[in-house]
Amino acid sequence: MLEHIIDLIPAYVLGALDTAEVQIADRHLEQCPACQAELSAYRQVVADLALASPQHNPPARLKEHLMKQVHQSVAQTSPGWMQQIWQRMRTLSPVWAMSSLVLILVLAASNLFWWQQTHQLQSKLRSVSLNNTAAAPNAAGLLVLSVDGERGTLVVDGLPALGGKQQYQLWLIDKGKRTSGGVFSVSQEGYGSLWIESPKPLITYQSFGITIEPFGGSPGPTGEKVLGGQF
Repeated sequence: MLEHIIDLIPAYVLGALDTAEVQIADRHLEQCPACQAELSAYRQVVADLALASPQHNPPARLKEHLMKQVHQSVAQTSPGWMQQIWQRMRTLSPVWAMSSLVLILVLAASNLFWWQQTHQLQSKLRSVSLNNTAAAPNAAGLLVLSVDGERGTLVVDGLPALGGKQQYQLWLIDKGKRTSGGVFSVSQEGYGSLWIESPKPLITYQSFGITIEPFGGSPGPTGEKVLGGQF
């Protein structure tokens, strides 16, 4: 069974993965529509976040804090790459040693910045977990909204593959009234995704459901409910 890379996607969008992880993500994204949809949603959020997130100067005590962490790492761990770097710095001339120290601090500050950006990105996302029913006991779903709550992407896993005459249909529920959010099919492995069509912001709906309907969808739910969830 194909294993998703949802946990890697925020760092992938921010360019914070190493070469090996990027290669793994690229190979997976070539064959996984669900993760492609998740990637598209995160890219939209990052585009919004780049304009909305205020920039802050690092605290004046950042260098002191980072140097303290470096000393602690060297003292508490067996000889590793950090200790080897530290030992090499001691053999360099004062000018080169200071240059190396500055480089380490810049890299550490950069990692801290990207961690903060990823944390802000995740904290701004709204999502709704969709729970399975007896009609699809192995199914799971996640609905991820954009930062502004206007749009969203649905990702499902473990749903039974349907015949050519049926599709799954997403229902957006507001005060008991159900509006279609789109229809979709899943792969033989049960994976599927949907860019949600909504006449009004998704954030205004209280709950969501997925039912089995004739191919192309129905004006209202007619088949078994397989997933459902609410804010």
